[in-house]
Amino acid sequence: MKEAILAGVVPFLLLLSPGALAHDLVWPGEKLKAMFPQAESFEQKNLYISDEQRARIEKMAGVPLPEEDLKPSLYLAVVRSAPGAPPRKAAAMLFIDAQGEGGKIEMGVVVNGKGELERIHLFENRESEKVTRSSFLKQFEGKKTSDPFKTGVDITAPAGQEKATQAIASGAKRGLLIINELFKRK
Repeated sequence: MKEAILAGVVPFLLLLSPGALAHDLVWPGEKLKAMFPQAESFEQKNLYISDEQRARIEKMAGVPLPEEDLKPSLYLAVVRSAPGAPPRKAAAMLFIDAQGEGGKIEMGVVVNGKGELERIHLFENRESEKVTRSSFLKQFEGKKTSDPFKTGVDITAPAGQEKATQAIASGAKRGLLIINELFKRK
């Protein structure tokens, strides 16, 4: 009897584990298309961050990586330069969570082939609409891992949105660092 109960309870508990809340439980096709609309398809890569990679990322980010970031699912945008041309990978994408004033901010980070931040896209969040405007988000385009990603230094916050802005900036940098570390781009 106890074995039967455990057999039913253990899978349920596994569903409640932090890893079960990861972004890749369902194919995020609509979100990927929103992040990189010109892609004809996407490839998913489920990767692991080694202890050495983690140490490098944390040193550059200046903060510990959350456990959920240690087994990232990266998505590669596949494009063609012309009809009939061979497909090529144009960008790597990753979903990152940041903690803003209003709670969790789910964001998509897009990194181009040069290892630069191409764009970020905010999905779930309870922050002011000021931080969802394209005029605000554009300032992240072209950022490199060596950039500070600091509110008041190289990132301008909308009035009253300093905490949310720094959360978004930190999440964007973390995503950029993870992608570049996994693909060895500095």
